[in-house]
Amino acid sequence: MHNSRRFYVAGALALSTFMGCHRGAPKPVDTTPVVQTPVKKLTHTAAALTSDQLQKAKVNEAGLVSILEYHDVLPKERTMVRSIDNFKHDLQRLYDEGYRPVLLHDYLDNKIDLPLGMAPVIFTFDDARSSQFKYLPNGEVDPTCAVGIWQEFTKTHPDFPIKATFYLLPDAGFCSTADASKKVKALLAMGCEIGNHTVTHTSLKKLSDEGVQKELGGCVAMIEKLAPGTKVDTIALPMGISPVNKKLLAEGSYQGQTYANRAVLLVGAEPAPAPISKRFKPMRLPRIQALDGPSGSTFYLDKIKNGQMGRYISDGDPNTTTIPSSLESKCDKTHLNGATLRVY
Repeated sequence: MHNSRRFYVAGALALSTFMGCHRGAPKPVDTTPVVQTPVKKLTHTAAALTSDQLQKAKVNEAGLVSILEYHDVLPKERTMVRSIDNFKHDLQRLYDEGYRPVLLHDYLDNKIDLPLGMAPVIFTFDDARSSQFKYLPNGEVDPTCAVGIWQEFTKTHPDFPIKATFYLLPDAGFCSTADASKKVKALLAMGCEIGNHTVTHTSLKKLSDEGVQKELGGCVAMIEKLAPGTKVDTIALPMGISPVNKKLLAEGSYQGQTYANRAVLLVGAEPAPAPISKRFKPMRLPRIQALDGPSGSTFYLDKIKNGQMGRYISDGDPNTTTIPSSLESKCDKTHLNGATLRVY
């Protein structure tokens, strides 16, 4: 994990000017938010399933959950950049291996709603980079940006909808202040979430208590201007670095703007525990950087596929948490959040 942090910090410093940003881009013609068609899911009542059925589906709602961390999506792969081809490959691989996207809040609430046998994956995008969400001059979504690529994928895979959390540097506005508000509202209309990534992407460890609150409260205030009423209650730490006073990550205020976070996302570098796990710590959630190198997404997806790490597999019922008896001792029943525990 220490190597991953050094790798990330070096990349962050090299790319801190937000590659591909061009201020003052022409305002798109079409201002209608892009909305994706909701996908209807067939869920099962876990209580009606036999132990043999649960065993066959390998149900394990105490397994690991992959929270993927993306920055730029551009033609060529490099530090903090996922190539367009590799991003397309990520979507296809995840789909083929039985993963389906869920929102971070559903994970935090222990309300993962997936069909029987499916595994959750959580997408996060940091920095509000242009390559994540871009419009063409005619107002259409650029098919080469991450959102455009994912939209195209959903046309043939409607059960893999666009569900992600975008951690914004609100002043970056996806590198276009002219349509930043439109983009944030469009993401919300798609069913995505917006998170806090501070105002200036500085190391919070170097700041005073007031400076930390200015970064966190200021970000919430700026997002509120872009899309009034947006719920912002999770934060992705810039460079994975916490402030000296960690209590300020949970709550604080700046110039009348209060903030409260229920989860803090780190930079690396491993899958996250299930919400029922005793190891579940929402204020220190690990993520997996989307890359092919050591401790990257390919590395961990391979380990999970090869059976070296047990992933979360749904019982098809968000109101029931089903786990193998061998893992019962590793679970905390106070994390059920209203769900019924079933052990088989």
